[in-house]
Amino acid sequence: MAGKAGNKKSAAQPAAQSQFQKAVVRAGMASKTGKSAVQAAYHSQVVLRTGYVHTHSVDLDTHFTASEPNSARWDYGLGLRTSNGIEMAVWLEPHPASSGHEVDKMLSKLAWLKGKLDTTPFAELRSLRDAAALQAQFPYRWLVTPTGAICISPNSKEARRLALAGLDQPRRRVQLP
Repeated sequence: MAGKAGNKKSAAQPAAQSQFQKAVVRAGMASKTGKSAVQAAYHSQVVLRTGYVHTHSVDLDTHFTASEPNSARWDYGLGLRTSNGIEMAVWLEPHPASSGHEVDKMLSKLAWLKGKLDTTPFAELRSLRDAAALQAQFPYRWLVTPTGAICISPNSKEARRLALAGLDQPRRRVQLP
């Protein structure tokens, strides 16, 4: 017999099905709970601000590897929910930032992702991305791989190119949203 305590949801648990999860499924992909689609090596580098929970996540790179093997694919999408129920999507790319040349690679990956989000199957994910922007959050995040150097200074021309594309600066630790 299940007790009443077993029926309570902790504040850290997402609801049974989030808007992000539904949008991922409608786009033809599989979601995972929380941030479990993100490679475990990056989990400690991706943290949430107080008042937010991870709902679901998706590994875009793995999903599109077979159908688009030569594309510059973005890696992850993360669904987040505020304590007052607002859901949003944030897109995370772990990538080195050891030179200005990496900016071109990131912008290519970002163009690929934006192209996907502009398609009909991804319309709901696009809306969740827009919800992050409406909350004054960068919907696209660059997570520097754990051992890599960051050679892109905040006031450089590369940093300006990233900002114009809507991509946050490369960071060793990404605080979401």
